Amino acid sequence: MYELPEMVTIARQVADELTGAKVISCERGNSPHKWVWYSMEPEEYEQVLVGRELGGATAEGNRMLLPVQPGWVLAIGDMGGRITLHPDGSALPKKRHLMLGFADGRYLSVCVQGWGGIWLAEEGQSIGFQDTEGRVNPTGDEFSYDRFKALLEDDAGRGKRSVKAFMASKPRISGVGNGYVQDICFRARLHPKRDITTLSGRERLRWYHAIRGVLNDAIASGGRDTERDLFGQPGGYVATLDRRALGQPCPGCGTAIEKTQYLGGSCYFCPECQL
Repeated sequence: MYELPEMVTIARQVADELTGAKVISCERGNSPHKWVWYSMEPEEYEQVLVGRELGGATAEGNRMLLPVQPGWVLAIGDMGGRITLHPDGSALPKKRHLMLGFADGRYLSVCVQGWGGIWLAEEGQSIGFQDTEGRVNPTGDEFSYDRFKALLEDDAGRGKRSVKAFMASKPRISGVGNGYVQDICFRARLHPKRDITTLSGRERLRWYHAIRGVLNDAIASGGRDTERDLFGQPGGYVATLDRRALGQPCPGCGTAIEKTQYLGGSCYFCPECQL
């Protein structure tokens, strides 16, 4: 699944490569998939997009926002799969959920695996189905330690909530999923099931720095090595804890890494270092 570091990487590449590109063809998918969400009928995507130029793409959490000038925005995200720029039409994917052709002969394809959204909306309209109100960009200036503490206190006031739930299940921060939760928890030395109401001030501060540190490291590396960028290249960030770490010695203490299923995904952790 694309998370914030992968979307930042791809949005930067799209901005560099496709700002000002003119759309001359649009196919809103040739492979039906009930877990791909659209906002309009296929012919409406074509009517809106063809003949317009792309603006500078940006990342918002695990979505890429792509201005379509004038007056529209294409949002792609909440997804696993691939967003790929092709130099020509010679090797396009057989199954795709969006395909844009450009005047210079290049193509942009979106191929969703599992689920994902490809929404087209007028500027100023809400995009997609997911409520993002109240969420904070964890790599932005607005994500101060004071803001982090306020979000934690707000959630704690609603009853028990775990460290993983705060980050990835009805999250309060944008763009973090199960992939990065593992390393954030490891760096913070917190078990993913830990009740946030039991955290000390020192543990909260360590968690805050772990969130910022892991995500900034991953962005600087172009995302995880298990995901691909706009050109099909893997990222350079190698996770400390993922399925490859199961049963291997903890980098901190040497204890074998364990796995548990929690909140719809696998959690990898050190039973000694993460409490």
